[in-house]
Amino acid sequence: MTIWLDVEDLIRFFQSASRPTGIQRFSFETCGAALRLAGPHGEVGFCRRTASGQFRRVHFPALESGIRALAERAPAASAPPRHKARPWSGVARHVAPRYRLPLGAMLRAGGAGLRSTRDLARTALSDLARTRPGAARLGGHVFDTNGPAIEFGPGDWLLNLGASWERPYDPAFLDSLAQRGAGLAFLAHDMIPDLFPEWCTASMVRDFDLWLDGAVPRADLMFAVSQNTAQDLAASLARRGKHVPPCVVLPAGGAMCQARSFLPPLLRGPYVLMVGTIEARKNHAGMLRVWRRLLATCPPDLVPTLVFAGKVGWLTADLMQQLANANYLNGKIRFIDQPSDTDLASLYQHCLFTLFPSLYEGWGLPVTESLCFGKPVAASMRASIPEAGGAFCGYFDPDDLNSAYELIRGWIENPTPVAALSARIATGFTPPAWADTAAALLAPFLGADEPAIRLSPAYT
Repeated sequence: MTIWLDVEDLIRFFQSASRPTGIQRFSFETCGAALRLAGPHGEVGFCRRTASGQFRRVHFPALESGIRALAERAPAASAPPRHKARPWSGVARHVAPRYRLPLGAMLRAGGAGLRSTRDLARTALSDLARTRPGAARLGGHVFDTNGPAIEFGPGDWLLNLGASWERPYDPAFLDSLAQRGAGLAFLAHDMIPDLFPEWCTASMVRDFDLWLDGAVPRADLMFAVSQNTAQDLAASLARRGKHVPPCVVLPAGGAMCQARSFLPPLLRGPYVLMVGTIEARKNHAGMLRVWRRLLATCPPDLVPTLVFAGKVGWLTADLMQQLANANYLNGKIRFIDQPSDTDLASLYQHCLFTLFPSLYEGWGLPVTESLCFGKPVAASMRASIPEAGGAFCGYFDPDDLNSAYELIRGWIENPTPVAALSARIATGFTPPAWADTAAALLAPFLGADEPAIRLSPAYT
């Protein structure tokens, strides 16, 4: 038996991006932990689909090295320039993934002068020329993506932990997989496109609908990142009259950079940190209003800076324009674009506390990360977020900005609640490991009578 993890989503994502979202972070870290648990000759293998639909083996350590290199060199920047409409922004999805990063670099450098843009173009084209067909270039690493072809046999499993709705499996392939006696499993990260289509692009809603109607009911097993997501998944399938596969909840890791040594601060002065892609559901707009009210009702010198750390997502043009028009509340809001893992660790280490006011989440990885650094979270009480935060957060209704304002102002003016939660975290919170996630992932396939997953010294 071989448990095959399809990493096509990771390869495609990191050919056009340098920082993971929560989906890719969960998938990537779980895959790496599964490899280390199973050992180099264990039951776990990695694969991807070619354009023809054939599956080929992938050497995951090389892929992992490339992704980690990308995460470390990601840019950190201050507030972005005033938002401007970009007529080329919708073109990217029609460009082959490996061309998107160099093309984006060229376009962003337009204001730096023709020579700078020409040099970038020459470097990008040179890199592409050196990347042979069937290979991928990530973070300066080139690795072969056309390994030996694989065939799924009886007892094998195909697991897709990524955004599996974006490039669905062909129904004929799923038929053949079942006929060969191989199993199929997906990971449900959240149910946002089904429950809240207004927060998504039309194409995502369409793809997610097809995934729920066609692929998920054919799965032999489902995984979910939280109890809340598992319940929402079952409810969505039942509402559609579809088969509900058995579902296993995976405990989320979160110590992606918690073990790093103490780092120098990136910013001067006290600040509150909010990590996540800027999207409507993340409620950055609500925090803009809360900070404006804080500045109107408190001595400005006592109001810490609010730091948004992440990347600009979809459907946020109005918010970015508002921030720019308000001059980021004269510097009381800062935007750090796609910080590297090291910079993100520093931001967590030196913040007063963190914010997570999301209107809906599948899990809430920044909550887990914040607790790993010993930092309390002023968090939304919605969906899965209390699962992630437990007794180590202060909670408010994200639709009630008055309650958010009262909690945040209380924490700013009186450090005692933050100190008490920090002490509770220090004594009662155990940082979750991605090895626990991987062990829970592999457990259903090994069975109670199977030998324990062996830990290979070569991969520790």
